[in-house]
Amino acid sequence: MIKNLSYFGDPILRTKCKPVEKITDEILKIAQELVDTVTAHNGSGLAAPQIGYDLRMFVVVLSDQVDKSGNPYDEEPKVFINPVITRASKEKNLKSEGCLSIPNFYEEVERPREIDVEALDINGNLFSEKKLHRWRARCIQHEMDHLDGILFIDRFSEPLKHRHNQALQLLEMRFKQARTIQGDPFKQKGLK
Repeated sequence: MIKNLSYFGDPILRTKCKPVEKITDEILKIAQELVDTVTAHNGSGLAAPQIGYDLRMFVVVLSDQVDKSGNPYDEEPKVFINPVITRASKEKNLKSEGCLSIPNFYEEVERPREIDVEALDINGNLFSEKKLHRWRARCIQHEMDHLDGILFIDRFSEPLKHRHNQALQLLEMRFKQARTIQGDPFKQKGLK
């Protein structure tokens, strides 16, 4: 089932999410909603708070493999439950990011270049991914931030925050107003 997205200004996006205690039918339903919703929005990843759940789970679509132009390949959506980054390199890199919860807004964000991650899959089995260093690593870090109530805009340098402050305030106001309308604010008449 495709869920409505939570947008910038929605308090759930600033919530530190709770661990998943047990893989239940409800958790499996949420996992499927994450997959369906990220697919419907052609996203790279999606965290549970972005569809209204304060649970430590997300889905990632990007591979760690890239084409000749450096663009990532997509792979089958993979759900991460109670994920933990077990290692992050001291070396960092700067790349452009966006977020389904802040549509049409992109900016460069500095993150660790390489990570290792562990999580549970939808069957409750522990798995790990090691030495991720391309777009999948960045996407996982971005989604991990969502689980702690952090948005990619929070990682901007002070000059960058200052430069985008007015635009972000307008976006937040727009999303708060749109929340009174049923459904996706970007699909509502007069809000595009």
